Amino acid sequence: MKATVAVAAFLAAAPAGAAQRFAVIAGNDEGGQGRVRLWYAERDADRMASAVRELGDFSEKNVVVLRGKSAADVRDALAQLDGRVLQAKAAGERTLLFFYYSGHAGSSGLELGSSRIPYEELRKLISASSADAKVAIVDACDAGRFTQTKGASFTATVDFTLPTDEVEGTAFIASSAAGEAAQESAAIGGSFFTHHFELGLRGAADADGDGQVTLAEAFRYTSVRTTSGTAATEAGPQHPTYEIRMSGRGDVILADLRRADSTLRIPPDAGATFILRGPKNLLAEIPGSHEMLALALPAGHYTVERRAPEGYASADLQLAHADVRDLPRLYPTRYERARQKGGPAPLVAFAGGGITAVRLPGFGIAPAMRAGFRKELGELGLRVHAEVARQGVNDLNLRYTYWSASGAVALVMPLIDGRVFLEGGLLGGYTVAAQSIAGGGSRTAAGPIAGAVLQATTRVGSVRLGLDLQADARLFRLNDATVVRPGGSLSLVALFNP
Repeated sequence: MKATVAVAAFLAAAPAGAAQRFAVIAGNDEGGQGRVRLWYAERDADRMASAVRELGDFSEKNVVVLRGKSAADVRDALAQLDGRVLQAKAAGERTLLFFYYSGHAGSSGLELGSSRIPYEELRKLISASSADAKVAIVDACDAGRFTQTKGASFTATVDFTLPTDEVEGTAFIASSAAGEAAQESAAIGGSFFTHHFELGLRGAADADGDGQVTLAEAFRYTSVRTTSGTAATEAGPQHPTYEIRMSGRGDVILADLRRADSTLRIPPDAGATFILRGPKNLLAEIPGSHEMLALALPAGHYTVERRAPEGYASADLQLAHADVRDLPRLYPTRYERARQKGGPAPLVAFAGGGITAVRLPGFGIAPAMRAGFRKELGELGLRVHAEVARQGVNDLNLRYTYWSASGAVALVMPLIDGRVFLEGGLLGGYTVAAQSIAGGGSRTAAGPIAGAVLQATTRVGSVRLGLDLQADARLFRLNDATVVRPGGSLSLVALFNP
């Protein structure tokens, strides 16, 4: 398709009071009889309204949002706004009308519940508006009939530079070609097209990094991301289309990122994908770029995930009003990489039983019980455990009962992160031991321990089982002398999330 004259017409950079911008934004999850209820059409409308209010210089009173309304409500909203458009023009102001719809549609037009707006009627309603410039976007199945285009694509050869400083005319944008399905995704919480279009407005489409997003930039970005994102779906790739008939020229923009409530700057990272979850149900999936990428976002708490071939990493951050923050570089720790291959959770507790031994005459091997927990701290894990043991000992003619209780803290790290997860490290702790001599009398000794620990675990059905091995040296008083004795233990443990 070839546009007669094309321009990135959505918002003109103009002095305060020189322009008025009006929007009708509609979303309806219900279609005609027999249509499956959509999940996100009305939510898409809310997100689009938030984006244009935040970044598009649309005043609250000039944005009409219709959720689940009828065709008659859409017609009335357009008619009422047109009266205000005429008032603004009489005052010498330039005017722009923005129309957006997300919902069901078919070959005959938009389906708002049981009511209809034929495509040709919608084109006439938009074109008849008194606004100097009109932009209409339809995110629906078969929407290519709205642009009167089938299978068109938006190419970088379209020239958006025009001869004068004023913009007039219409731009019709459709999320799909004629005969194609417009697809939703539970993973991104909306339709593919609107999801990417909103993120484009928030800065993902700012190809030249000038802090402004034009319609050309937003459409190119959205078209590529929508087509690639739907290529592997059952319905097949979805191809956004357009028809633009405008004249005029100027620094005309879709969104001005300088108006952002707050800004998050993502460092160059072309091999990664970033997933942002934030306030107002904001969910963003952003491909990394070779250049710094500035995103205009509402203030609030965010969880940011970085996904790349080498693994997964995440961070939490708080964006305050007027904040401009750089996202710290995120790389997966060894524990995060291990979890992707089936390793245990960031915080686990473990408990089990086994055997322990201390180098004392006649001691042999004693039964023991062990319990503890491990918490990940970046590249390392902090592990705390306790062990108790009891044993009857026959040392030549001396018979006594030995018992001990010990606690230790260890710093561990992953060593093997395959199906069997192995971690190990160094430990330090303290132990208390006692001898209860047959016939009366007892002795108690206590002292520090130091050594190493290994734990190997794997998933068995719905639980995780493993072996816990400790080798150590124990310092204590024996027969009125300070001695060092080697010790060790081996336990079968079960891991669980506390």
